[in-house]
Amino acid sequence: MWLIALIVASGVMGLTIVAPALPLIQQGLGSTSDAVQKLLTVYLFALAAGQLVYGTVSDRIGRRPVLLFGALLYAVGGAAAMFANNIELLTFCRIIQGLGAAACVSMGRAIVGDSFDRSDGARNMSTVATILAILPICSLAFGGLLAELVGWQSTMALISISGFLAFFVTWLKIQESNLEPIDSINLVAVFQAYRTVLKNPIFFCFMMTCGMQVGMFFAMNGFLPFQYQRLGYSSAEFGLWFATTPVSYLLGNALNRSYFVARGIERAAMLGCLLSLLSVIAYFVTQAMGMTHALSLAIPGSLFGFSNGIVVANTTMGAITAAGRYAGTGNGISGAWQMAAGGIAGVLITALGGAENFQIAAGGMIVMSLIAVMAMYYVYADSLKKTELTSKPSH
Repeated sequence: MWLIALIVASGVMGLTIVAPALPLIQQGLGSTSDAVQKLLTVYLFALAAGQLVYGTVSDRIGRRPVLLFGALLYAVGGAAAMFANNIELLTFCRIIQGLGAAACVSMGRAIVGDSFDRSDGARNMSTVATILAILPICSLAFGGLLAELVGWQSTMALISISGFLAFFVTWLKIQESNLEPIDSINLVAVFQAYRTVLKNPIFFCFMMTCGMQVGMFFAMNGFLPFQYQRLGYSSAEFGLWFATTPVSYLLGNALNRSYFVARGIERAAMLGCLLSLLSVIAYFVTQAMGMTHALSLAIPGSLFGFSNGIVVANTTMGAITAAGRYAGTGNGISGAWQMAAGGIAGVLITALGGAENFQIAAGGMIVMSLIAVMAMYYVYADSLKKTELTSKPSH
């Protein structure tokens, strides 16, 4: 299971290890902050699109071939990026990386779903979630340091190495888990399943909440490096300070498992959304007040990470449960939306000048957080109504 978790996490590493190196890439290629921020955006869009396609294809040909293809694509994209001498070529390589990473992420989760029953699968998904939180901590901390010591190309080299490792681990250790592949792909049935799931308001609100929360984290990777740079901090220092966000995510996730989830996932997620809103408001206020110490960004980031540790797990499970017999389809849509939300947020914030003006970026996050709060409130209010109905004595 740890091998599967590491394969899944390698796809996320392709995002977080590059974030601290963005200012160095800008300098090295003589580009703009807007252009280098797109290195994260296109990766997220490719990661989202790939997940929607690979799941259906793997139902027909199996998980293992898709995972092997994706891992190799990820590795080749990383290797090619090392030799990119302009921002356009590097952007193309990032699209290739994202398409490869999508197979690693989606097939890893699918293999867990194929291999275990619901209770064991949930426990093993927790292992995957833990690795997904730990690896960004390491890649943020060491990505910036490596970029400063060796050059930004070193981050692409690590992406390539992780891709080749995932390929050989899959080739040698991972067995096919889809033992009953479908005879053919019925696109009409696929789109009908998508339509049915998206028409479910509870699923939609759970999905929207989770997408906004995860999307904010991914968007942060695009503009926070430049704010730290404006405050006088290096890429390595940014990586260390920003790593407090995934560390806090681990704490929130642990407290959620031991305390919050027993009180209802809707209530827990609602609380997490409110804490998240408080954190992004704190981002706006501290920088509007002219605070320059790294703690003025790290403390709101830690609160954001903690709140996400509560929200993401509960809304993910809520979306899957709300999808009913279309749980697999719901999981794919929700996962793709999380990546797409980060990409869309990155594009909009950059277009509005968020890479140069942090107040614009923070304002964009406040809007996203408010959307999450409103969507989650709909679900929370619905759960309260259902509780009242079931608690009324029958006559």
